[in-house]
Amino acid sequence: MTHLHGIVYLSTGFPMSTSELHAMLTRARDFNREVGVSGVLFHHAGRFFQYFEGPEDAVARVHARILRSPMHHSIRILMDAPIEERAFSDWYMGFCEPAADEFEAVATAQWVDAMPITRTQLRRAEGLALAMSYWSRWIAERPESGAGKRSG
Repeated sequence: MTHLHGIVYLSTGFPMSTSELHAMLTRARDFNREVGVSGVLFHHAGRFFQYFEGPEDAVARVHARILRSPMHHSIRILMDAPIEERAFSDWYMGFCEPAADEFEAVATAQWVDAMPITRTQLRRAEGLALAMSYWSRWIAERPESGAGKRSG
């Protein structure tokens, strides 16, 4: 049985142009597709927030790649834990640029329940619930946004 794992991090990006950002997204999406990782990347004013999920070994490969990346620094891990199910299974790497308040809410939310013994599939950590909510609203407002979407 394949165990699923999820990682959430915040980082600060080095200055990059829109074309550099899009090139980075394309490379990351291709890699994620290859290893079977899904998730979402939020970007605001040079800061990144990413949640990614998948088989434990694949998530470890993506994580190592992120840590080696020259595109950003000051990486702060908010969550690195087993998960029961994927939250963003339809996206190799969804991408959005939310408003400052939405970015901050997701970046400062609680990502790990204080008492793991009370966790159930019906109750998600505050951070994941916020990320899913903002992402769903973002996609609903921009139906043409198919880049990074899994097909089939």
